Amino acid sequence: MNLSIEKTEHFTQISTSENALHEKLAEALVNKAKEALSKEEITYFIFDISEVTTLDVNCISLLQDFGSAMQENLGLVIFKNENPTIHQVMSEHDFVIVPSQSEAVEYIYMDQLEKQFLTDSE
Repeated sequence: MNLSIEKTEHFTQISTSENALHEKLAEALVNKAKEALSKEEITYFIFDISEVTTLDVNCISLLQDFGSAMQENLGLVIFKNENPTIHQVMSEHDFVIVPSQSEAVEYIYMDQLEKQFLTDSE
C-alpha cells in the first residue's frame, strides 16, 4: 500500500495512488492517521483519494467511525476526489468530499472560522 503523508500548520494530508478504495486501503488510511495522531494533536485530515475510481462499500463504516471520532474531538476528515461517482456515493454517506486541494484547504479555513466564531460568542 503506497501512502504518503504531508503535514502543514493547519492540516495533515494522507495520499494514495491506488485506484480502488477497498477495506484494506481504508484500514491503511485510518491506521496512518491514527499513527500521526499518536505523535501529535491533529485537528484536520485530508485524505487525498484523487486516483480512486472504484469504491467498495464495505469500507464505508470504517471511514465513518474514524470521521465520527475526529468530530467528537472537534476535528474533521475531508476527502479529495473529483470523480462524480465517488463524490455521489461518499456524499450519500455524509462524508465531506471536495474535488480539489484548494477547496479542501478552503473548507478547513471556513471550519476554523466557524469554530472561532462559536467560541467567541459563548
